[in-house]
Amino acid sequence: MTLASKIGKLLPRTLFDYLQPKFHIYRSKNILKKRGGTFTYDKIYGGWILKIPMPNNKHMIVLARTLKEFYRAARFGTDNKNLVWKWLNWIESENTLYDVGSANGLEGFSAAHLKSSNVFFIEPYTPSIETILKTIFLTNMKNKTEGKFEVIHAACTEKEDYKRLSMHEEPIPGVIKNTYGDRSGYEEGGGRDRKKVLLSQWIKGISIDSLTYNYKLKAPDYVKIDVDGHETLVIKGAMKTIAEGTVKSWAIEINDISRINSITQTMEEHGYIVADDLEHYPGFTPRTIDRIFMKKKYLDSWRNFKF
Repeated sequence: MTLASKIGKLLPRTLFDYLQPKFHIYRSKNILKKRGGTFTYDKIYGGWILKIPMPNNKHMIVLARTLKEFYRAARFGTDNKNLVWKWLNWIESENTLYDVGSANGLEGFSAAHLKSSNVFFIEPYTPSIETILKTIFLTNMKNKTEGKFEVIHAACTEKEDYKRLSMHEEPIPGVIKNTYGDRSGYEEGGGRDRKKVLLSQWIKGISIDSLTYNYKLKAPDYVKIDVDGHETLVIKGAMKTIAEGTVKSWAIEINDISRINSITQTMEEHGYIVADDLEHYPGFTPRTIDRIFMKKKYLDSWRNFKF
């Protein structure tokens, strides 16, 4: 428990509720300013326009519409031990990236900013889609050559379908606990219980294979997946793409040892190797890891990469 949390427990509830958001926005602004970033609040966009320092000595523009989005954006890219951050800096330029489970799009926008990637945001949650769309607009106003974007408002899953997206928290930007279809495919350990449903929205389901082979969208060179346990169904919906072997590398957050083993087996059976792992919560059960898969010919490049 942090010092701020301990102090908060001693305060009257009304005072705590008043001070908590002020503390969080102060902390987020301070983090961003210390690393050389800037922010301005814009009433039209309903949020803060952030300029985040990047490794290419330029600033990436993103919109943060809530404290949760602001805090995540302010800290994004500050941990060089983060494998996905390393991966985004390592991938080749002028590529196509599928960002599956985009949330507010920080990974995809980073790929566009750093590597001029063509980015396909695949995200079912409407508040996140709005943040992505507004950030794209701001990015295009600033620099139209930073990358091309496609926004796919859908849940990435095993096959095309149409199901409820259940929301387990208030429907505001920055919230990420949502369930497409039934709960069986999601991880609920480690405080991620999904029993309580506050509201829902019917959403299209789409697979990676369907996007490429049915809708003829550009096939990905790289794929990032972060879907809280639903990754098993995402991989099942990408089997043709995996078998083709055209994706150079995958960055997948995998939850629970059974999913880790099954997805790793699938990838290894189709010519991919495990390049690296990052444990999110060492010693805790269920395990949550970021695992980087790639074709063997790229392994030396990955191991030798410094940034």
